[in-house]
Amino acid sequence: MSKKSRAPKKLDLFGLKFDYADYKERMMPEGEYQWDKVSKKIGLEWGLKATIETKTENWDCNKIYPTTVEDFEEEFFKKRKPKDLEGVWGQVTQYGMVYYGLVKVGEKYNAYMIQNKIKLEQTSGSFFKDIFNPPEADYGITCGTKFGVFYYNKKKGSRGDNQSLKFKGITTAINTMSSDDPYPVNFEIEYDVTQLSERELRSEHNDHKIMEKKLNQPRSSFKHWPEKPHKVREIPKDHPGFKKYGERAKELDDEKKGSSAVGSGFFVTNKGHIVTNYHVVKNCNKNIKFLYNDEEVDAQLIASDQQLDIALLKAKIENKSYLKFSNKSPQKAQDILVAGFPYGKAISDDLKVTAGIINSLKGIANNTSMLQIDATINPGNSGGPIVDKDTGNLVAIATMKLSKDFTKEAFGVESENTNYGIKSSQVKDFLEANNLKVTVKKSKFKISELESSTVFIFCK
Repeated sequence: MSKKSRAPKKLDLFGLKFDYADYKERMMPEGEYQWDKVSKKIGLEWGLKATIETKTENWDCNKIYPTTVEDFEEEFFKKRKPKDLEGVWGQVTQYGMVYYGLVKVGEKYNAYMIQNKIKLEQTSGSFFKDIFNPPEADYGITCGTKFGVFYYNKKKGSRGDNQSLKFKGITTAINTMSSDDPYPVNFEIEYDVTQLSERELRSEHNDHKIMEKKLNQPRSSFKHWPEKPHKVREIPKDHPGFKKYGERAKELDDEKKGSSAVGSGFFVTNKGHIVTNYHVVKNCNKNIKFLYNDEEVDAQLIASDQQLDIALLKAKIENKSYLKFSNKSPQKAQDILVAGFPYGKAISDDLKVTAGIINSLKGIANNTSMLQIDATINPGNSGGPIVDKDTGNLVAIATMKLSKDFTKEAFGVESENTNYGIKSSQVKDFLEANNLKVTVKKSKFKISELESSTVFIFCK
């Protein structure tokens, strides 16, 4: 009775199946030879030894690990926060981005290949084939595997702020020179790594240094996740960068006596309802006035939101013109007009209008209730309307600017027209919360409507 022959042993490498004996005796040595030859041709030392081992304490070529940043976070850091070197690191190459994750186990950091986007045309070893149909090597096959470990090198210790590490693992090359079907070959590799900061690791391998010099291939990796916390500088409300126009009445020559605030405002109904900034009227002590048809008219504060810096006034008049709202959200680069009375009546009592665009849909410290514009505004514009240039619909309320003194101190340069407004959506919510319905306008815009709707506000 004859013995049953055993099926040939299979090798599973990055999900690819090979005959174990054929790979070990023919394919791996051939790949090792070809890569050694190519590396020396371009000036690399290489000299690495190929390995058939698919799983050791340092690497695991089975595709069982996360292949997205989100899955990596979920797999390893669902119940704890990453510490020290732990997290997702990224390295830029000429042929695609590489993302790998580090997870500390004992004294070592396991390194997992999350995404390898390197794709490149490699030589086939045939001149004519390389011209007409060069083979492509896709290194994405290494995704979802463990490729090595990092650990601190206690022998070298640290130099200044830099710390020394070791990397031990594999580097993968795809052999396109020995077969019509490219196949991977792993090489054992060990080299020093310098930790330049909490978020940068730099390889000290000689071949990596050569590639950086000859091919401009960076040898540093940078931490991608967790993101570096942004330190937001707290700006005092009385800092020049937060100067509010109504609070600068002392700078107005003809408002020095008996005045505590000046600013602008605008009608939102035809029954005497006016919107302005709260800081314009907060110190008026019920002595709020505004100019209407060249006459001083009394106004009463009937609602306010100190956090949003919005105030609603009511006067006993029936005005013809008032500003309308739009159902459309503001957009970057949208053309706008700013109307108001900069410097009060110190220059003239005529309404001033400046033009510009929306630069950003967020204010200081990512405040989404505000937007940034480049239209010129000055002390006295505060509380005035910012409208769409084409429709005349309200876009925002002019409220603050960053002064040149502030930006010079904080950033080393003087700002140019960095101004902010409170979005009309916030105004709309404020008015409706105070039982005042807003009007949506669809008719054609006339500049005369803006002039008739905007008023000069002051205290007396």
